[in-house]
Amino acid sequence: MEYGSDLISIVTGLFYLLASHRLIGLSFRTRRHPERWLGCYFAGSGLWFLVYNTPYLLGLEGLPALVGQTVEWIYALGAIGYLLFIRSVFRPDAAWAAALVCIAVAFLLVGATGSSLSGHFSVSLASPWFLMEWIGYMIPSFWMCAEGFRAHVFAGRRARIGLCPAIVANRYLLFAAFALLQVLSGFAELLWASELGSSAALEALVFRLLTGTEAASVALLWLAIFPPPRYREWIARRGESH
Repeated sequence: MEYGSDLISIVTGLFYLLASHRLIGLSFRTRRHPERWLGCYFAGSGLWFLVYNTPYLLGLEGLPALVGQTVEWIYALGAIGYLLFIRSVFRPDAAWAAALVCIAVAFLLVGATGSSLSGHFSVSLASPWFLMEWIGYMIPSFWMCAEGFRAHVFAGRRARIGLCPAIVANRYLLFAAFALLQVLSGFAELLWASELGSSAALEALVFRLLTGTEAASVALLWLAIFPPPRYREWIARRGESH
């Protein structure tokens, strides 16, 4: 089971890097920042998945402490890009959104700094640094989920009267569903960190949750960022029929 989960994680990491390349390239052509922020998030996530899971797939024991700390920092900085993306797209002028970004960034940076000073990153509820980083990662996931579903509802109404392309409304839905999967993944990680008896059943459940959310996330992002022509046509027909 671990071999399969590591392989899925590596495929997820490669896809995130591909999505990052697409988004950052688009940002340079359009000179817009949201795509760049989101691309940075996927770049950090992709590197995290690859660096953490490749050694285990190859039968190695793990990462040197310095490499693990570096990857954790890259992942945290990518999450900051995610926060900036959400704010710039959905709440560019809201003071509370700026405050929420600052709060989440504080959790991420303090948690990453504490983990670095302690010498290693520990996935355990006994580590306050892990809990702080976990909160910092969960804030953008919950936020994107709420904003995405809200934007999907409004864009869907506009699409029905021809004021918004149906594919745009659908993209909001896909990103909201992706964020929901990240929320589920985050709680699976919290379950893993709780070490509830270290039972085989709990371990199997967590592995299934993590690998399932990773595979489903790739599928959703593929439709959102690389939508096949047939999928775009299907969404357009559904929009016309409504």
